[in-house]
Amino acid sequence: MSNERTTEMTGTVKWFNQYKGYGFVEIEGIPEDVFLHFSIVDGSSIKDLAKNDVIICSVQKSDKGYQIMKIKKVISHSKYPLSKDTSKVSAIVKWFNPSKGFGFAQLRSGEDVFIHAGLLKKLNLKELEPNKKVKLMVRHTNMGYEALDILE
Repeated sequence: MSNERTTEMTGTVKWFNQYKGYGFVEIEGIPEDVFLHFSIVDGSSIKDLAKNDVIICSVQKSDKGYQIMKIKKVISHSKYPLSKDTSKVSAIVKWFNPSKGFGFAQLRSGEDVFIHAGLLKKLNLKELEPNKKVKLMVRHTNMGYEALDILE
């Protein structure tokens, strides 16, 4: 593959997180994971990608490695798709680091909830203090719980 050409290939989603803004796809014949930016998913008719979804995509090699340039079709959905169901939960902020761009809260069950800096920005919040009690709207993803909204 040259730096200018794209090649149509079939790959399996290793993981994708819309709040982190990226994910990776495994493609046979390419020795490294292929980068997938959220703008490629947003620019398609695909709503969500989950681990083990099989996709037909255009791949291009650059100085930084391989990257998906377009998703043409999802040909097989995972047995474990992202949950469309959301839940309102109480949690306690464990930590949030703006320079890292994320943090975690903990549910009463002990499970962690991922909180992306993009959510705070959307809500015009500067920070989350450790040990603060919060009410979150969450969904379960292929990587665990993820906060979709901070309600209080």
